Amino acid sequence: MHISKLVLSVILSITLFTQASWAQMASTEVLFEHSVKVSPKEKVIQFTAREDVAKILGQMDVDPKMIEERVASMTDDEVSEIAYQIDTLPAGGSSIIGAVVFVFVLLLVTDILGFTKVFNFTRTVR
Repeated sequence: MHISKLVLSVILSITLFTQASWAQMASTEVLFEHSVKVSPKEKVIQFTAREDVAKILGQMDVDPKMIEERVASMTDDEVSEIAYQIDTLPAGGSSIIGAVVFVFVLLLVTDILGFTKVFNFTRTVR
């Protein structure tokens, strides 16, 4: 009986370790079998055609036809650089503002719970 517990524990531990080694990250291209490749020129034109970008460009008196002509006249390296910058733009704005708001809310909650006393306008729950 004692040996069977030992054998069972060895088998289970080997199985658990091998299961963990099979895990891997799956990229979007792997999940979607046929990914659509867009040329850098098309990516830039699609970005400038977005509603929010077109609105800002319209406020600056920029003609959408002129944008398409300029993108068509650019070299592949120039368009690739712009497409790379579009891909790497931050989606939510400045991360510094987010960090400041997070720290403020954290200190506010800890003041209200009575763990710290940073702000004078809070009253503790205790």
